[in-house]
Amino acid sequence: MIIKELEVQTHVDPLRRAGYEAERQMAHYLKRAYGEDPYKFVLNNLRVERGGEVAQVDHLIVLRFGLLVVESKSVAGQLSVNEQGEWTRWWNRQGRGMPSPVLQARRQLDLLCALLNDHTAELLDRGLFGLKQRTFTPMRRDVLVAVSDGGRITRNTEVPEVVKADQVPDRVQQGIREMQGRLTAFTFSDAEMTRICAFLRNQHVAGSEAQPDIASVSEPLHVQPPSSVSRPSAPRGLTGVVSPPHSLPVAAPALLEPAQTEPAQIPNCRQCQSSRLSMQYGKYGYYFKCATCDANTPAKPVCPTCAEPARLSKSGAQFTAACAGGHQWRYWTNGSSPHP
Repeated sequence: MIIKELEVQTHVDPLRRAGYEAERQMAHYLKRAYGEDPYKFVLNNLRVERGGEVAQVDHLIVLRFGLLVVESKSVAGQLSVNEQGEWTRWWNRQGRGMPSPVLQARRQLDLLCALLNDHTAELLDRGLFGLKQRTFTPMRRDVLVAVSDGGRITRNTEVPEVVKADQVPDRVQQGIREMQGRLTAFTFSDAEMTRICAFLRNQHVAGSEAQPDIASVSEPLHVQPPSSVSRPSAPRGLTGVVSPPHSLPVAAPALLEPAQTEPAQIPNCRQCQSSRLSMQYGKYGYYFKCATCDANTPAKPVCPTCAEPARLSKSGAQFTAACAGGHQWRYWTNGSSPHP
């Protein structure tokens, strides 16, 4: 299933335009292979942030046993990899060195996994009759570098991660067969896969490279209101998907409502229950620092309208919360007393 389509982009620079075309080609192959597959979820051009770092993932496939990152590379001529693992791009018999796209994809996957690890308790079930929290540690993590159809690859050393774009679905099936032969292989449950896809879709932050194709828009765009048909609730309070087992998570409509002027809940220090708090940002996101006992309390705003978890944004001393359902409100202001 396609959870996140590739945004339409326009580029003046020929290299960036060629890169986008390679991504579009790969997105086409993935949609043809998994567009109606209820067990493989695809997110194209996923951009997430963690601790000031950004992971730009061309294509992410969420599988039953783990994650696969596909890095698209536009090649009009030839790519070669020598015995030292050094990459060269060739055009008109002239070679130019380039960073390893395999290492690039692995770095993106590492940051993505670190973000998931930060939210383990929200995304994964507890095992052993609820006594032990499952973790992402044993899941399989793979990367593939997909070279566009017109490119050629010369390998002086084995680089199993590099394939032609149309070969990616076959490599995915090969990995699935390998994992099916392992009785102790780690697997996600249906609910876990749904929560992970919803979380990643909601964490996406659009970059400047995602521009609407103005030439293709001939009339104003209108946002359709949500259907009045009753749907099942998303599991574990995560927004962005509404899906029964084995079905496609559906992105929540981007309908913004005016910000509320009163906070939905008054936070207190979890150690001493004091309200003398200030909002700060750390390794795991925003948190409250207590002026009374110096303890830390995670900031976890919940939408007062739909009771869903929300994300925080900062403007000066003021912090605004917004949920995926489109509701937003003033959550906290440093230096001011809490509302009664």
